[in-house]
Amino acid sequence: MSNVNEEKSEDKKNIEMEEREKMLNASNKAHEKEIDVENSEEKKGIAKEIKEGMEVKPKKIPIGGIQMPGFFTRSKSKERCKEDSENMEQEGTDLIDRNTENKDDSLNSQTKIKLPNPFRKSKIEEEGDKPSETKEKKKLLDTIKLPLVSVFPKKKKEGETLESAQAELASMETLDEKSSDDKNDEMKNVALDDKKDVEMQGPEDVTTWKDKLGTYKIAISALLVFLSLIAIIIFIAISGNRVSNSPPVKDGRFVETITSCGKIEGLLEDSAFAFRGIPYARPPTGDLRFKYAQPLNKLEYCWNGTFLAHNATDLCLQILSNGTVIGKEDCLTLDVVTPYVRYDNPLPVIVLIGSESLIGGSPGKMRPSARYARSRDVVFVRPNFRLGVLGFLALETLSKSDYPNTSGNYGLSDILLALQWVKLNIEHFGGDPKSVTLWGHRAGATLVTALSTMSDAHKYFTRAWASSGGAIYPKKPVVHSEIDNKSFLGAVQCENAECLRGVDAEKLVSVVEDTWRKPHPDLPSKDEDPSRRHQWLVLDGRILKEHPADVWSKDEDLPVQLVIGSTAHAGGSQKLLLKHKVWTEELVKQHVKESFLSEKNLTDDALKMYPPTYKGLSAMISDIRIVCPLFAISTEMHKIPFYVVNQTRFEQDIADIDSDVDAILGRYEPKTPEQRRYFSAMQGLFYHYVWHGKIEQNMIGQKVLVVGQDVLPQASYSHCAFWIVKNVSSYAALD
Repeated sequence: MSNVNEEKSEDKKNIEMEEREKMLNASNKAHEKEIDVENSEEKKGIAKEIKEGMEVKPKKIPIGGIQMPGFFTRSKSKERCKEDSENMEQEGTDLIDRNTENKDDSLNSQTKIKLPNPFRKSKIEEEGDKPSETKEKKKLLDTIKLPLVSVFPKKKKEGETLESAQAELASMETLDEKSSDDKNDEMKNVALDDKKDVEMQGPEDVTTWKDKLGTYKIAISALLVFLSLIAIIIFIAISGNRVSNSPPVKDGRFVETITSCGKIEGLLEDSAFAFRGIPYARPPTGDLRFKYAQPLNKLEYCWNGTFLAHNATDLCLQILSNGTVIGKEDCLTLDVVTPYVRYDNPLPVIVLIGSESLIGGSPGKMRPSARYARSRDVVFVRPNFRLGVLGFLALETLSKSDYPNTSGNYGLSDILLALQWVKLNIEHFGGDPKSVTLWGHRAGATLVTALSTMSDAHKYFTRAWASSGGAIYPKKPVVHSEIDNKSFLGAVQCENAECLRGVDAEKLVSVVEDTWRKPHPDLPSKDEDPSRRHQWLVLDGRILKEHPADVWSKDEDLPVQLVIGSTAHAGGSQKLLLKHKVWTEELVKQHVKESFLSEKNLTDDALKMYPPTYKGLSAMISDIRIVCPLFAISTEMHKIPFYVVNQTRFEQDIADIDSDVDAILGRYEPKTPEQRRYFSAMQGLFYHYVWHGKIEQNMIGQKVLVVGQDVLPQASYSHCAFWIVKNVSSYAALD
């Protein structure tokens, strides 16, 4: 009977245990259902893995989550979780206690479960007097900090919510490992501060400023990109609203600007703009013949409407080397070639003064180059100026008819008035009136050097460059020149100024005596008397007030910067080349013996220094007539650079008189590597001077720049010391 009762008792116990297990499972399931409703699909998967005893991939939960083995959860509502967890803790504790009392072996495999309130404030916060729990809490916080430091810099994935990003910041990757070391596999509560938002916790306590910077680097980068875009938009808007300083090109070829006399229209030419035939002075005709240039200082002298500066006007009246008379008297116009018509970033200005002699051959090679204006960023200006008797005749009757009582140098007055026009108007053509280089070639270089000695030259131009000019300048006062020119009145059959102003202009030009004309370059003849040669320039007391040599011989700088130079064979000429079909050694020696050198017993010395060829003869003539006289006056000047071009070209293999000009203006195409290097060297020397006002090469202790494939400073040049010692400078060319 007792056995039956014991079996019934055992059955009853088993039934009670099963009921308790069912109740516990039901309670757990109810709790899991509530959690499943609140949690995401991802957390359902975690709970399932925990239940089946699988290894759960660590998930990231916010600070304040639950540390318990194999189980992670997060509540979205603190109040709701608090109520549910209290009930769960009470029910779960009772059931576990009953199971413990029975100590049945069949239940040893059952997992002891404790479900406390994960968000309930701990007793440590309430009591504050339990050091063991405080250590456990500190240990728990240390456990939370470790994964936070490693996870914090990670970027937020696209599409994640704010809560999921916060969950990543609070990774609980190490919680399972730490909880496994605890003797009691129990859950520990992490207190949450209700007064602080979850997002504000953690990083301030556990990260450095570098971590914070890394966290917000995406936001900072986005902000910088945004600010950059705003700056670009503002810049484009401002630029778009600016008024263009360049006038529009009409019909694809016309451009318009203004001058002191009114509007003017030019043409697009080779990607630059050309204005040709612009009047800069009153016509020097009628009563203004043999008078200094008169400005366009009244409206009645200007034009109405827009002046069409499309075509070049006629040159001034002149006699060419072959005796032909060309040009007209009303000629005081100028051409402007500029790469830009604008007011910002003005460019240096180069005024071209070219003429083979003071009676004709103007402008020669000195014509503006549209291509070089564009490629070198400079503005070219080429004025016409009077030549011959119309430009330089000094007579007593002409002096008395004008005030102040002087005459001659009218051509110089033309150049000065053109320079005044440049100062006043060139800014409307994209030029800089404060950077004007006056560049002369041959007789034009003689005029430029003379103008550079004026005391007020700086009012007209900034710097000057003289290529292959003359070295003889006027020493006679204007009164002496007037006496020397009296014979001209008989040639034109006039006695006074009124008659001279009524004579046909071409007749005035053509009746010039042969002795007044420039001879072709050659060795001086035996009967040549330098003192009897005609000098066109005079000391008029108005423009040239003192002899140029007296000015540059002073131990002080000239009023403006100046560079003087020539080519090694500037004295060669086509007439000399064609004198013999082939210049043999015997012909060269014979030519030297027939010159003044034999009178001075210098023939043998000359032939030793120069080879008996046409090239050697050209070099000898050049040194006597041009190169060495220029070198001599440059040594008398204070800090004046002197250059010589020795790079040869063409069939004659000489550095002819136009070699430097052609290189600077690009007048011929270099054929060989040596010529290309010379082009670069010559252009670099000239345009650096135009832009910066100085010679780039160091000339300390040196006197000459020899320009070939490179620019080489030297103490002297060739055989100039010999000719200077022998005092042959008086045979130098006049112009």
